[in-house]
Amino acid sequence: MDKNYVRKLIKNKLIHLENNHDELYRKLFLTNEWKKANTIGVTLSTSIEIDTTPIIKKAIIENKNVLIPRVVSKEKLEFVQYNSDTELEYSNFHILEPQNGKVMSVNDAELLIVPGLAFATNNGQRLGFGGGYYDRILREFDGDTISLANPEQIYKNPIWKVDDFDQRVKRILF
Repeated sequence: MDKNYVRKLIKNKLIHLENNHDELYRKLFLTNEWKKANTIGVTLSTSIEIDTTPIIKKAIIENKNVLIPRVVSKEKLEFVQYNSDTELEYSNFHILEPQNGKVMSVNDAELLIVPGLAFATNNGQRLGFGGGYYDRILREFDGDTISLANPEQIYKNPIWKVDDFDQRVKRILF
């Protein structure tokens, strides 16, 4: 199926879901990837995504460094160290992004929580939001990757067309 068609299908499903993911957070916090990571990269979620606020709060409580991405060009994200002084503003994509803070390499993170709309459990394929930002990041990232998903986002095999540039995640929790 066409990627844009699948994106629209999944977005329509996600709009109507409740956002109670305590069990999913528990699964994440029990993973070896989480336990060994001193620095995590994670987006500030949108209304249709799994809320990342509890993840960020837990990381701070556990004295982990948190890196939040921001868009710097049509093709590039950079990661900024997040703390209580970080100023946030909405981007052109209606995503909260840091406006200040120390810019870090994504490879400073040991764990990257990767957003997406749909995931294939047999091979870790993910369907993102269409900008290719995370495909480019994942090509250079050498740490652990985990995506969190609702059951409605999970497929055994991709139902969308997979392109050569599409990057996989190492683990999907749902």
